[in-house]
Amino acid sequence: MGVCACPGCEHHVSSEQAAITEGRAYCCKACAAGHPGGSDCVHKGCPCSELNRPAEGEGSAGEEVMDGFSNAQF
Repeated sequence: MGVCACPGCEHHVSSEQAAITEGRAYCCKACAAGHPGGSDCVHKGCPCSELNRPAEGEGSAGEEVMDGFSNAQF
């Protein structure tokens, strides 16, 4: 299936663990999802885990995040 499409990952995609997202083949679900929450590549020691790990505090700028809508938003 080729090499994983995740930046920094050089592992070959096997049919057993393949994850396809937007027509691109990835070696595992963590790579396909963009390493959410700093999740590691299924291949231990893969450099993509560090390259794609969110920076400390990234995604949280001190703003309150609301789940759903409320009249207070309008």
